Amino acid sequence: MQTDPFALPAFILAIISLVVATIGALTGVVALVWQIITRTRGAHRVTVSVANSVLIGDGMPDGVFISVEAINKGASAVRIINWGFQLPSGEGITVYVPVPLSTTLPHMLEPGTNATFFVPAANLGGAIRTRDGLTPRDLRAVVGLATGEKIFAKLGSLKLAEEFWR
Repeated sequence: MQTDPFALPAFILAIISLVVATIGALTGVVALVWQIITRTRGAHRVTVSVANSVLIGDGMPDGVFISVEAINKGASAVRIINWGFQLPSGEGITVYVPVPLSTTLPHMLEPGTNATFFVPAANLGGAIRTRDGLTPRDLRAVVGLATGEKIFAKLGSLKLAEEFWR
């Protein structure tokens, strides 16, 4: 019985080819995962929150204000082009005359920075009062980005005393 002299080298080449192909496939998967991670972390990630504010200091306007804050937690800058409040119907309340201390628009929101916008609580309450059945909890603060995205605060996060809107 005679053995094939090429059988062992062919088997070894097949094993080596399998190992190289496996390493190539794993390298491709690792590269894909890395690209996904760096792509998502490299983008802007803006969050919006709402709070009641009182401005203190010489020359500051008196009264209670609603502040809308946008924070960029991502790794790239993004431009803010507008802000306001959205009604449940999808309509918006835009603030045309913000308090002078508000961040001016358009504003480039760099990574790790914030922009804060103020509106007098009485003015926002007046806008709520003109719409039957609307309460402050129905409104959502919204910040518009130059990318076309709208970033919303949590629904129900706007708290406004009844004296301002009843």
